[in-house]
Amino acid sequence: MFKPTKSKLSIFFLVLTFLPLIVMRLVVYPITFQALKDEIIKNLEGAVRKQTELITKWMEERTADAQLIANNPLVLLIMQSVAGNAEHTDLLKNLETIKYFDYLWKEYGSIEAFIADREGVVRIASRKELVGANISAKDYFRSSIKGAFFTSNIIPSDVPIENESGMLEAGVPTMLVSAPIKDWSNSVVGMVTLRIDVSEINTMMQNIHIGKTGETYLINGYGYMLTESKFAEDLKGQHRITKRSALELKVANPLTDVMTKGVSECLKGSEGFDADGYSDYRGVNVIGFWRWMPDYGWGVIAEIDVNEGYGKLYELRDYILFTFGLVAVGVIIVAFFLGKKISAPISYITETAREIAGGRYHVRAHYKAGDEIGELAGAINKMAETLESRSQMSEPTNPSKLQGEI
Repeated sequence: MFKPTKSKLSIFFLVLTFLPLIVMRLVVYPITFQALKDEIIKNLEGAVRKQTELITKWMEERTADAQLIANNPLVLLIMQSVAGNAEHTDLLKNLETIKYFDYLWKEYGSIEAFIADREGVVRIASRKELVGANISAKDYFRSSIKGAFFTSNIIPSDVPIENESGMLEAGVPTMLVSAPIKDWSNSVVGMVTLRIDVSEINTMMQNIHIGKTGETYLINGYGYMLTESKFAEDLKGQHRITKRSALELKVANPLTDVMTKGVSECLKGSEGFDADGYSDYRGVNVIGFWRWMPDYGWGVIAEIDVNEGYGKLYELRDYILFTFGLVAVGVIIVAFFLGKKISAPISYITETAREIAGGRYHVRAHYKAGDEIGELAGAINKMAETLESRSQMSEPTNPSKLQGEI
């Protein structure tokens, strides 16, 4: 099928224009996108690992605090005094034990602390109304009195304690750490319990910055958030939480109420990531990395919005596509006029050649240019002149002359 030169030129220029775009989209873009994915996941993984290390270290320090108090010689003297040792009782009368323990609680940064004997009766406490209370039914007492250390999960406080605003409130997220008190023969004579300020964990979580929308947070084994969400104010505006996200917010897709992929995978006890994106507890598509902490029954999750993580690459892609689109339009226009400029004299010379081929040897191609097309026009004109000369030489003789010869 005949294709005009103009069409061929247009196609040729378009192919040249779109070839780099095709190479970029099929080769360069996937490689760049994968490299960006790997870098984002690496950053999220680094955040999760750092948070896991900080939490582990912090928990070890809190357990060590309880152990140090339990090993304090004065604490043992109190337990022996309670048991009826008259010598120790007289000694304690001369010591300002209440002031000393007030200093001790503050030194270890506990919200609350108390010491109980083997029967579970609280003998000394930072909150005076606790003195004399029986805690023998509590799990932390039963564990410690058997000689083991105890660390509770983060739970709502059953008594009013100071919240983030400095007001007393029941139900504030809290945690208890207990340690056994042993005498010189290694027999358990009581226990020490510290109520920990878990806001420090929240501070640790918020101290790592992962872009504008990135965050790390802690979850429990039921899929509830244990630290504060970066978007707590938005959640309050949506009436999804009342006071805080810790222990109030179930980390689930708001449209389906199904736990997010990051949480569900984390609760399986695995460590992993999703670089393609999944809906988070806001219904926003996020990239996530998660890690389960079996020693505490917690999971650490780091997430960032897909639009922020891949936004720059998306912008670059759209910019390149837009630029190539403009270039393509320009090339089409240039190809059209250039093709017309090239094909017009060729079409004219072609038409002239047809007329000459039809026997009109006097026709000439009136085209003068110092290029190949000009040479072609000159060659055709010379050919026409030759054909015209030969035609004139081979014309038939006068008929009257022919009759006389006969």
